[in-house]
Amino acid sequence: MIPLTAFFGRLHLLLLHLPIGFLVLAGILVVASRLQKKDAFRSALHLTALVAALSAAAAAGCGWLLAQDGSYDEALLQRHQWFGFASATLAIITWLLRHTKWFHAAIFVTLGAVSLAGHFGGSLTHGEGYLTEPLNREADQSDAMSEDFSGLTAYEARIRPILEKRCTGCHNPNKKKGDLLLDSPEGLLSGGKNGPVLVPGRPDSSALYRRITLPAHDEDRMPPKGKKALSPSEIALIGQWIELGASFSLPADALKVPESADIPVFPPVQVEAVDADVIGLLLKNQVSVTRLGQNIPWLSVSLTGRKNLDAACIQLLKKVKSQVVHLDLGHSNADDALLSALRDMPNLTRVNLSNTPVTNTGLKNLSGLKYLNYLNITNTMVDDGAVETLCALPALQNLYVWKSGMTDAGLEQLKNRVPGMHIDKGAAPDSTTAMLQLRAPKLLYGRNIFEDTVQVMLDFPFKNVGLFYTLDQASPTTQSYRYKGAPLVFDQSVTLRAIAAREGWENSPPVEASFVKRKWSPKTVVLASPPSPKYPGSGAASLSDGQIGPVYTDKTFIGYEGEHLIATLDFGTAIDFHRLSVHYAENNGSWIFAPHGLQVWTSDDGRNWKPCIRAQYPVPGGMQEIKTGIISEPAPQPVKARYLKVKVESLLKNPGWHPGAGQKCWVFADEILVE
Repeated sequence: MIPLTAFFGRLHLLLLHLPIGFLVLAGILVVASRLQKKDAFRSALHLTALVAALSAAAAAGCGWLLAQDGSYDEALLQRHQWFGFASATLAIITWLLRHTKWFHAAIFVTLGAVSLAGHFGGSLTHGEGYLTEPLNREADQSDAMSEDFSGLTAYEARIRPILEKRCTGCHNPNKKKGDLLLDSPEGLLSGGKNGPVLVPGRPDSSALYRRITLPAHDEDRMPPKGKKALSPSEIALIGQWIELGASFSLPADALKVPESADIPVFPPVQVEAVDADVIGLLLKNQVSVTRLGQNIPWLSVSLTGRKNLDAACIQLLKKVKSQVVHLDLGHSNADDALLSALRDMPNLTRVNLSNTPVTNTGLKNLSGLKYLNYLNITNTMVDDGAVETLCALPALQNLYVWKSGMTDAGLEQLKNRVPGMHIDKGAAPDSTTAMLQLRAPKLLYGRNIFEDTVQVMLDFPFKNVGLFYTLDQASPTTQSYRYKGAPLVFDQSVTLRAIAAREGWENSPPVEASFVKRKWSPKTVVLASPPSPKYPGSGAASLSDGQIGPVYTDKTFIGYEGEHLIATLDFGTAIDFHRLSVHYAENNGSWIFAPHGLQVWTSDDGRNWKPCIRAQYPVPGGMQEIKTGIISEPAPQPVKARYLKVKVESLLKNPGWHPGAGQKCWVFADEILVE
């Protein structure tokens, strides 16, 4: 029923033009008949009025269905809606008056009402003031961008004008597409229903930047098809702003517009998506693989920190050689010989070789990479002898050389030969800048779901760095458990979080993984109601297929909006039940909250139920970090049962402190584990 309603609602965008067109035609016929001083067009005028009345009624009805989407400004929607209903009513009255002296006047009154409804509709779709905006628009100087911006911030001078011109037509208070506002700093920081759009310092991890650099054929690219894309200079400015911290106080002169901005978008070639089995094989061999968006084939591969890279591991990469665009080999043992594999990866745009034994000889393996935009050779033996190799990379715009063998003379030569290249030499020895941040440690393990025990190791490339971890979903600090080198052995479900820390350095960002124990697997799982069509996962199978996802957008999760998740598990025969765990996702910025409660009932026949577990969790008092985790509750006492009914309780509505207070919120889960 819901998809059919949405379909008819969207017909409003087609039908709304019909009454406008026929009413204009009716007005022309009235004027023509008055000029000729005879009623020659009576039949045509009556038919035109009838079609206008019918189409106006249909457009108003479909518009009402479309308004149930709830993503529009309420006040503006009400004005548009009532003028739309009034227009439909007047159109019907006009046709009924076709044999009276008021007929011609009624046509023009109705046309006026339709015009007002159209004005408010245009404001809903494109932003308030859309009709009059061209009258006030100054000359488009987006690509020149040579104004005097003294005293202004980079956001005010550079970023906001771009967003206003290209983005706020769909992301404004009157039309919050994707629940995202791009007309203010607050909107940018809040993000939308898919989470934050800014990750300060990391353009490629920021949805705002990633969406505007997707290939033109990708359905997720913004602005969407049919609207003018951002220019290379505009994309470059947004990328620079995010890389410099996405600060709203950053001065305007901190951003530089390259003369010819060659943006590191995905390569303009068509490749096939990698099969899920290949991704699974890489992950099994401790090769970190991340898809860079839904419905696109491009991958990011990380082997950072690996000191055991060999020919066999490199051979695995050849299975995804055409799809890899980002490759991170930092702090690994990747040497000149192993780098020969890069010759077979023609679509690389970013390569990190920092803290590896690579030399000028190994760097020559990059010479065929015509899309390579970013290269990090920090703390390597690469020196001025690599200038020719670097100059030969046609797309290279971002080079990081701190603590490499390159001298100021070599870098000056490189700058002269490749104008506009950004070269980062790192902080000067006497710099008073903030402490550098450690990279996150690696968690090494073979599986997330286990039936007996699982072993996990923490790894970091330097021995004089401390590793600290928690097992209770708390954020780790230097006061948490200290890792001593031996494998951690878990025989219960747990979420492990870890950081790296060292005096004089900023603690690393936390890294985490959930490990879930399962003793009993149900024969069947039946959901009380289907999940949302937006996040259907694999339906009931998602809760028992042994797969857990790292983020809520993973297809292993199912989502419920404004309702609880209720599932009945049938094990075929009676089992000894003593604990139930649920793996969930949380992203408050996207209106997804951790479960508010957990209830479990047991039964021998699937009809008569006995309460077993009842747990309630507090409502968060503020925005929580984006994460996945586990809720796990023991039965008061072990019980034999064939059936379990599980209710994963949702908050149902966003709490009062949330930007979307009172609106329906989500609960996400992708596995129910029974011990």
